[in-house]
Amino acid sequence: MDINTVSSTIITNALPIITVFTVLIHIFCGLSIAKDIPKVLDKRLTTILLPKNIWILVGLVFGIWGILIYWLIHHSNISKG
Repeated sequence: MDINTVSSTIITNALPIITVFTVLIHIFCGLSIAKDIPKVLDKRLTTILLPKNIWILVGLVFGIWGILIYWLIHHSNISKG
């Protein structure tokens, strides 16, 4: 076996695992935003910038980046100023 065959076999076998892991991370991000929204609504009348269901969708679609944007807008010192 040469190195090209070995590397292509590893990539082919690892792709489904990486895909499942990525989907689980995105679901986790959406659920964590959904769990945090009632705490945000206790502090203010509504969520900032987008409705709550759209924020959950942002977490599902963008994953870690979506939850980072959500946190920056709702919990960081940037939103307090």
